[in-house]
Amino acid sequence: MEIFIVYKEDYPWDVRVEKLAKSLNEAGNAVTIIARNLDQKPTNESTPGFQIRRIPRTQRLPRVIQKLINMPLWFNPIWLYTISKAIKGAPKPVIIVRDLPLVSAATLIARFGPAKVVFDMAEVYPEMYRSSAKHSDRSWLDSIVKNPNLAARYEKAVLPKVDHTIVMIAESRDRLLAMGVPTERVSIVSNTPPIEKYNNYRHKHNGETLRIVYVGFLTELRGLDLLIEAVGHYIEKGNAKSTIQVDIVGKGACKEKLINLARKLDIEESVRVHGWLSQEDVDQLMANANVGALTYRVCGHWNHTIPNKIFDYMLAGLPVLTTEVLPIQRIIEEANCGVVCRDLDPADIAEKLDYLKTPAVRQELGENGYRAIRDKYNWENDKARLNEIINALN
Repeated sequence: MEIFIVYKEDYPWDVRVEKLAKSLNEAGNAVTIIARNLDQKPTNESTPGFQIRRIPRTQRLPRVIQKLINMPLWFNPIWLYTISKAIKGAPKPVIIVRDLPLVSAATLIARFGPAKVVFDMAEVYPEMYRSSAKHSDRSWLDSIVKNPNLAARYEKAVLPKVDHTIVMIAESRDRLLAMGVPTERVSIVSNTPPIEKYNNYRHKHNGETLRIVYVGFLTELRGLDLLIEAVGHYIEKGNAKSTIQVDIVGKGACKEKLINLARKLDIEESVRVHGWLSQEDVDQLMANANVGALTYRVCGHWNHTIPNKIFDYMLAGLPVLTTEVLPIQRIIEEANCGVVCRDLDPADIAEKLDYLKTPAVRQELGENGYRAIRDKYNWENDKARLNEIINALN
């Protein structure tokens, strides 16, 4: 079978897109990723396991025109042309569309041929836009293009037109069922890691010094300011600054705000805000850490998706420090692999840090998380569900 994964960003790289492409290729399918091309990479590229087809290069045009040409709108003729050209000649193509914006482009193309369309709903866009509008400053253009009400209407219109929808988590599936999507047309393929990702390594917990890591985007929705304020409370409770180290890795609008907050609280010794680091440096921080942080602000967006970081923390044997985000809380309590803090409450986060400083507690929670990955939350299980979905479409 020939499978085409439509990805609205530049590729490489995205961990989920790569897992989908490699897993489907290992099952005997020919796989092509169709991607944006703001980076002006070659239009056609071969990599081990799959092909990459990109939007035509436009390096001679002004940057603003390049952005318009690459904009992931379903009616963008450049995207329609690129997808149509890529699947031309494929006898029974399957088009997997990562996220909402380009779903209608795929369903429109499928009307003129035998293609099947799978919607990979990694993010619930109406909820994501609604949460972003509440917690970030948006331009007038964003308020139009990323309008949650328009996204909800668009989503409602496209769902009946796709052959199957893949979601990340039970809460997202239940939302679609409540909207009337038939049970047999919705499946969970989560963002879990391969069991062997860390070569069977997991952390051995010793000592009371806390070493907390976060890797990802630095936005207000991520609640990293709450974590930094909690460190201040933890130190005020009589713990020395040297007994806690928080490493925050990533980029985003809140980076300078977080640096300034740590400076204001006089805890720069305990909190380091990095930019993006090399994978080798990130792996080293993960190896040294003994707690994984997900102190997200509770909102509709986080309540309908799941970050891959929770599973990475669990696989590494790290207890997870989180807030009352529904899917994360459900997994943490089900596996007994972390602590759940009250939303928007740095003082409660500090109390949970006090609890986690006991190495025996961290060891037990970490081992529970590791077992949950081995038994349930792993890519081997999700890959099997993915292949069942694709095979059923043939």
